Amino acid sequence: MGVQSFLIQATLAGIQAQRLVRTICNYCIEPFTIEGSKLRLMGLEVGTDDELSLRHGIGCPQCRNTGYRGRTGIYEIIPYTESLRKLTTATADVEQIRNQAIKEGMTTLRESAIDKMLHGVTTYQDVQRVTWETI
Repeated sequence: MGVQSFLIQATLAGIQAQRLVRTICNYCIEPFTIEGSKLRLMGLEVGTDDELSLRHGIGCPQCRNTGYRGRTGIYEIIPYTESLRKLTTATADVEQIRNQAIKEGMTTLRESAIDKMLHGVTTYQDVQRVTWETI
């Protein structure tokens, strides 16, 4: 963006990214089970190969037969810590900054979306659609 690195270091407090995922319709929500290994093959790391109970909408007049009704946010927040401040230079490697932020506890957009999926707010299809990480 052309901003000098010393200006970023002096003024930045944090970074936030957000996306919207569709929420499952409360009128036609239905549970189903899927193996964690199948989700992992689709690029969604859920931390287990066991069966998971997820939810989806089967479609009804309330949601116009889509299975979704409304949206909710997923967030990635990076506090701008001293270690990240030191990495922010004119020759900063974006991947190195990202790795340091993850080490310091940053939750990625995908992790936030997976959490919403595991809590029955959205579907694995929408997680894939919105976070579009490569396998």
